[in-house]
Amino acid sequence: MKRYVAAFLVALFIIPTSAFAYQSLLADGLYGSFANVKKHVASATLEGYMTFDAKLSEAKGEMGKEEYEKFRGSLSVLTDAKLKYGDSFGNINYDLMPEEEKEKIRANSFVLQPYFDKLNGDVSSKELLSSYEYKLFIDALMTYETILAKAEIDTSKGPVVIDNLPEEYQEQFKLTQKFIHSVYQLQEEQRQ
Repeated sequence: MKRYVAAFLVALFIIPTSAFAYQSLLADGLYGSFANVKKHVASATLEGYMTFDAKLSEAKGEMGKEEYEKFRGSLSVLTDAKLKYGDSFGNINYDLMPEEEKEKIRANSFVLQPYFDKLNGDVSSKELLSSYEYKLFIDALMTYETILAKAEIDTSKGPVVIDNLPEEYQEQFKLTQKFIHSVYQLQEEQRQ
């Protein structure tokens, strides 16, 4: 199944640990250190952190300096929110976040999603969708994560099984997932 949220952020939380010689990384500029992430996200692993750093290096290599700084600035807003508001699995319940903070995340997600699409080898969802559909897509990604947080789902254990969600979240989850998958399907069709 195709990824549910920006794949390189999810990788930070789901890849198993292995031994690495630790050095200063681009990811440290966003999170401070792996130890800081581990304090906030129980399922975080060093290998996931290294994968995240590799994706940052890839982004830096593909973008000009000015574009990378814009990307990094928006990404910093998202990573700060993950540390401040995220649950032990790295999911944010946006319903509990102050409205001002939620709007800040939404605005930065509008900027970030085309970069995530590009890093995943996809056509930009922003280019494929109308401005209204693109707003719905960003909102759907936030709703998806909110449901994961409310239901205390650890996505590092595999795909979410709808029947395993509390009943009160199942219908909204199905609708949200269906919409997200329809966008992914459009991107898939554009690649072919």
